[in-house]
Amino acid sequence: MGKVIKIAKHKCVCPVCEGNGYIRVSTGDTSLDFRDNSQVKQCFKCKSEGELEIEEPTIEELEAMGSNRLQ
Repeated sequence: MGKVIKIAKHKCVCPVCEGNGYIRVSTGDTSLDFRDNSQVKQCFKCKSEGELEIEEPTIEELEAMGSNRLQ
């Protein structure tokens, strides 16, 4: 059996929709008014939640693994 790595879960703001959960997609000439020639779509990256969940090893686990590394 291998060593179990503890995972820390964090959340960050979605970079695509900037936390709104939706994006505007242009459908025509947007030189006059973007709102008139666009559609509101759900964000594909965060599935309209506005946040992304990040899973990564804890600091303690990284430090323990660091003793085996050269740098």
